[in-house]
Amino acid sequence: MRVTRIQGETVGLCLLLSAAVVIAARLAGFAETGAALGAGVLIGSLNGFTFQAVLDRRAPILATSIVRLAFFSLLVLLVWRWTGWPLVPLVLGVGVAQLVMAGVGARQGSRA
Repeated sequence: MRVTRIQGETVGLCLLLSAAVVIAARLAGFAETGAALGAGVLIGSLNGFTFQAVLDRRAPILATSIVRLAFFSLLVLLVWRWTGWPLVPLVLGVGVAQLVMAGVGARQGSRA
């Protein structure tokens, strides 16, 4: 599997965003919620790598999208069960990471 610039930038931005969210939430008195949101962002940042693996294997995108959605849902549920953090911020964090990836991709696409 090759790592493209979009995945690298997405993970880097998500790491920064996650750290900022955790720090800001802790300062505001919502440490557990911030940790959950930050963890969700980190989990979601990995989606680009799974999508690249699908493209590299020339697998059908629709069918594998369902599998990837199930995989990330299961991962979020496992983190929720293991940590006891609130579930909604974990799920929202995954969504935020997808928005970051879309933004990075759009920015790079507009350069081409």
